[in-house]
Amino acid sequence: MMAITKTDKIFWLRAGLGGVVGISAAELFGSDYQSAVLFAIVVYLGSYYLVRRVWGPQFKADEMNKMYTAGIGSYVLLFIFLYILLFTLGVHYLSL
Repeated sequence: MMAITKTDKIFWLRAGLGGVVGISAAELFGSDYQSAVLFAIVVYLGSYYLVRRVWGPQFKADEMNKMYTAGIGSYVLLFIFLYILLFTLGVHYLSL
């Protein structure tokens, strides 16, 4: 069995945050997508500073790029998917 690496932890942290932020943004901002996207960017930057504080000193200089980019695709796609899904379900529910 393989050990969980720092990069794996960062990936799953950001993937989970993407889901939570997508759900939160749909509930908090509804159809105001600009505020929702700004909220997602602010939370991602917060995760960057959290990762830099917790795991940053353990990374070598040539691995620093991994700390910045690990999980960004999953974060963005989960945010977009859940925000659009919940927004669509909310609009459909209101139109009944």
